[in-house]
Amino acid sequence: MANWLNLFRKYLPGRFAGRRFILSDYHFDLIAFEGDVADWLSKFPISTVNVEIYLALAELFRRRGEFDKAVSVHEAIAQAEVAGHSPTELSLEIAQDYYSAGVLGHAEEVLIRALDGADEEQSRQAFRLWLTILESEQDWQRAVELVEQYGMPGSGGVRLVNLYCEYVLQIQSTQAAGLTEKILEKARKLGIGSRVDLLSAQIATTEQRYSTAIRHYKRLILNDPRRIHLALAPLQSLTQLENHQATLLTFLQELYPKHPSVRILEAIVDLHLSSGTALSPTWQQYVQLQVMSGDSYQLTLYWLGQQKPLPATVMEVLSPGLQRQSLTGSDVHQCSECGFQSEQMRWQCPQCESWETLCSRYESKIVQDKKKVG
Repeated sequence: MANWLNLFRKYLPGRFAGRRFILSDYHFDLIAFEGDVADWLSKFPISTVNVEIYLALAELFRRRGEFDKAVSVHEAIAQAEVAGHSPTELSLEIAQDYYSAGVLGHAEEVLIRALDGADEEQSRQAFRLWLTILESEQDWQRAVELVEQYGMPGSGGVRLVNLYCEYVLQIQSTQAAGLTEKILEKARKLGIGSRVDLLSAQIATTEQRYSTAIRHYKRLILNDPRRIHLALAPLQSLTQLENHQATLLTFLQELYPKHPSVRILEAIVDLHLSSGTALSPTWQQYVQLQVMSGDSYQLTLYWLGQQKPLPATVMEVLSPGLQRQSLTGSDVHQCSECGFQSEQMRWQCPQCESWETLCSRYESKIVQDKKKVG
């Protein structure tokens, strides 16, 4: 055994370091691989003695981006028919190699073949990878069919809801409204996530079903106040069209103590100004507190307007600085899973690939602070 390990060490001279693999009573530090894989395999045929090292090599090749070498090693192990390593297990590894290389079609073909002899755990692995491939290809219809038929891996219902939403967006311009509504209804029945309410509201607005859109926007805000910034402006426009400003004012005034967002208070002030009614002393105090936070240019201008008239030159000096301090320029969308930040709203995090985890950092902090107090 020691002589065999010395030969093995000879053919792995020195490009990578740090991984240690146990071989019976021996330890061997895997440090490098040079040369042609076929030549290596001919000198050291795969056996029960060395198969774990070959699997480690294949993993290494995959991490280094040498996907052709990873495939060659995995295929050689499969052909060797080593005890304890089923063809299905190795097919899954080969599919992962192809996926990592971006050869999605080949990866999918290998997965389909692998499922014939797969046990329950292997089927789950194949399913998760297959679904990831379909998402990468943006084949939303097949992704939905796959999840509906076999289950909901990963992020569960949230993932399926977003697959439904992506599918609706893909077919919206070519399919009848009835079909898109049926798909959205399936998503809404899951009762998870907020994207389906936003998309339902947007589609209802396009179809001039304004009351329905208002209902979806309100439900989104109540269920997930971290996304108020996505719903509040269109909700204000729709209530104005339907002449429901008084109802919206009551809704927001009841919501604000539970979620004291500057965006809600801005909308409340707008509704009072448009109706010509004055804010009560309590709401004036809320405005003053928000002005002190420096998050709203709009509220600061309103508050200054309630004070003694200021010379126009003073306002010209103050205005640029106030605008820079406002929430509009400082808020970002942040992933609650990995911390990725984006100025644009994204429904799937490009870093950790989680669905519906990017939210307004400002609104999320309010939710967290309320949980600490409550």
